[in-house]
Amino acid sequence: MYKVHRNTVSQFLKARGVDLYKGMSQAVKDEAVRLYAEGNSRAAIGRQLGFDNHTIISALRTLGVPIRKPVAPRS
Repeated sequence: MYKVHRNTVSQFLKARGVDLYKGMSQAVKDEAVRLYAEGNSRAAIGRQLGFDNHTIISALRTLGVPIRKPVAPRS
């Protein structure tokens, strides 16, 4: 729309002190663990919490949660 690259916008905002990091709070990590323990997939948890499924699995691993094997084969 504005024909400005997202990196340019990011640099502009960072230069003015805007924090762009969207990390997972401990409360969100705890919710991810709870949802995973209930049997939800990493992708479903990611959609619900607003994070990529890779971020979800990384957080679960960091917290020592045993990771289930995927049910569906990768395509």
